[in-house]
Amino acid sequence: MKKYIYIISGLVLGLLFTSCEEALMEEPESLLVKENFYKNETDAFSALAAVYGTFRSGGNRYFPVTYFMATLENRAEYSNGRGSQAGFSNYDGPLDNTSQERVFAAYNDIYLGVNRANSVISNVANIEDMKEDLRKQYVAEARFLRAFFYMNLVKYWGGVPLRTEEFTSLDQIPAPRASVDEVWEFIITELNAVIPDLADSFSDADSGRATSWTAKAALADAYLNTENWQLAADMADDIIVNGPYTLVEVAVADDFMNIYGPEVVTHSEDIFSAHYSETNGMDVPRFIHRANTGFSIGGFHAWLPVENSILGSWETNDLRRQFSLYTEYVDDNGEVQQLPEDSPLLFHKYRDPGAASGPQSRNNIPFYRLPEMYLIYAEATAEASGAPTSLATERLNIVRRRGYGFPLNAASAEDYPAGMSATDFKNAVLDERVYEMNLEMKRWNDLLRTGRAQEFVEATGKTWSDVSLLLPLPIDEINNNPAMGPGDQNPGY
Repeated sequence: MKKYIYIISGLVLGLLFTSCEEALMEEPESLLVKENFYKNETDAFSALAAVYGTFRSGGNRYFPVTYFMATLENRAEYSNGRGSQAGFSNYDGPLDNTSQERVFAAYNDIYLGVNRANSVISNVANIEDMKEDLRKQYVAEARFLRAFFYMNLVKYWGGVPLRTEEFTSLDQIPAPRASVDEVWEFIITELNAVIPDLADSFSDADSGRATSWTAKAALADAYLNTENWQLAADMADDIIVNGPYTLVEVAVADDFMNIYGPEVVTHSEDIFSAHYSETNGMDVPRFIHRANTGFSIGGFHAWLPVENSILGSWETNDLRRQFSLYTEYVDDNGEVQQLPEDSPLLFHKYRDPGAASGPQSRNNIPFYRLPEMYLIYAEATAEASGAPTSLATERLNIVRRRGYGFPLNAASAEDYPAGMSATDFKNAVLDERVYEMNLEMKRWNDLLRTGRAQEFVEATGKTWSDVSLLLPLPIDEINNNPAMGPGDQNPGY
């Protein structure tokens, strides 16, 4: 059973993280108020665990395992949302009301995480009964998580209010919408600042927490998104060369279960991921599979692969394809069954037929893995140099070789050739990012940051509108924040 660091007293959570309005209106009914809580290391860890707990269950359980992830994956051109999630895959106008409600809930949940992080930052720094280095580490972890939350906001909503203080008074409601550049500057400054105080590693039992390498991976991501190519390449290179990570060896497709399987606590290429367990599970397998296919308890098959997208040209001898997609399954009688005509191809990456917690599953969800650092290095170096270097091409090929089950450091028949044009190389990197990181909340950001969302969406036969470039800000944020108004809403809403 996985050790889950997010389990803390519901009573403590309720008292620490109740809404400001409730806190001002109600008299405390317990001695576990904030003034009596932040006293020692145990209290500090519990509060920090609550920040990590945002990944497991925000106020509406939408970040990241249900509708936040559903939004990103079904905005990507390779997946069509089905049923109530179909609205995420329409690009010719604003999101429908159901999709908007789910996007608003995800936004609010991310800000719940921001406020939890602000609480740790504000209060743990003042705990006297605690070792100084540990106090600094916990505050650094909270600052990293706050920056990570803001990274998810700025990528998909654009500029947002920068709230950097614990929410304790209604006077704090007014917060103007910062620009995209201001949010990215805040994120990058925070990530650089926390690296010295973060731990370099954790035991497997505490995996899932942010280390100095996690912050560097997030920085590589941030620099890539802001087109600081050389800094992105340098940060990725540092992780590849000096970090404690190695690629998981793969000989057959099911070897990828050593990365994504429900029993996996961590693995050698895991830089940062959301961790789940028997008692604190997630919903992705239930969303991507049909019922009675043996891959999850229940199944909505609500995310359908788009066969005339990049997935249609994915070579069948790529072990990542064999692991990530399926057309047939073995039923309870041991018979091979084809998927029905209404969903002849389904995603396969996350599966947990033995989940003990009802429809929820135990698979972790990766945020950063070592292969992404290879791909960031390849893309960023080629952009900085104006053409792919030999090392950029080699690192792209290392990821590809692993995908085909070949030795990592020997040339293979599947290698990309030397001397590719800058455009062809960029296309190859973006392709490999899909093959390597499909269903890891990467593709929609890749299409947005490269300005190619319209191109790839229209290639699947859908109609595009620029309203799809940004998600809508919640109506409550516009109506209740005195520092914002209707003109702050994203275009089309």
